[in-house]
Amino acid sequence: MKVMNLVEQITQFELKTIQFDGVTQSYREAGQGKALVLLHGISSGSASWVKQLQDLAQHFHLIAWDAPGYGQSDVLATDQPNATDYAKRLKGMLDALNVKDVILVGHSLGALQAAAFNALYPERVAALVLANVAQGYKGCDEQKQKDVFEKRPKMLKELGAIGMAQSRGPHLVAHATASVLALIEVVMQKITLDGFTNASYLLAYDSIQTYLKEQQANTHVVMGMADGITPVKDIQTLAETYKLTKCYQIEDAGHLSYLDQAEKFNQILLSL
Repeated sequence: MKVMNLVEQITQFELKTIQFDGVTQSYREAGQGKALVLLHGISSGSASWVKQLQDLAQHFHLIAWDAPGYGQSDVLATDQPNATDYAKRLKGMLDALNVKDVILVGHSLGALQAAAFNALYPERVAALVLANVAQGYKGCDEQKQKDVFEKRPKMLKELGAIGMAQSRGPHLVAHATASVLALIEVVMQKITLDGFTNASYLLAYDSIQTYLKEQQANTHVVMGMADGITPVKDIQTLAETYKLTKCYQIEDAGHLSYLDQAEKFNQILLSL
């Protein structure tokens, strides 16, 4: 029997859309049971969670969204968003899907969005997982923020989605197999310039520290020990500052830890 590659596997999970509050939101889902909601990072999309959709469907009702401006999701109404704008869109989607309590997993910039959702709607979050956290640059000097804001949209304009994927893809994982790189390329082709620009603004001008409290009991932190994008030492400092003691290290995992070392990542989610 032929083993499907990751691009073929994602075709098992159709991209769905739902309308609410005058907007269209896209997502993929699988399984039944406790809701496990998956928020991707700045250069990604719902399809990147294929190994969770496939391997955890016997345990959870998985919902992987496309952030506003990604996939077929409408862009946010503001071009200067903070994380609460994403959190409110997420709440609208969950309400429309009639999903109440969730295990909320945010990866990279998705961790910032997830932290904001937990701060706004703590009664909805049974567990918060912050993986390979992109902390944001709020409080940095103006030039640094400007550079962060402009970097990725400029790259997309200059290289195109495929060129950006070919340039950035190998740096996102420790195991850059042909199947993984092909999936990254497919995912990045669904990024729109408007969505990418908004997400870049969020990264540049907001920060996860705005939304965290010390000793958040429901909060779990995941680190990829080979992550060159969001370094382990920075995430460890964040966890120590906010006394977030439920920390997990995934050896030999790059930035896309949930794709790079899916089995180990999934075991963490099953242990919550």
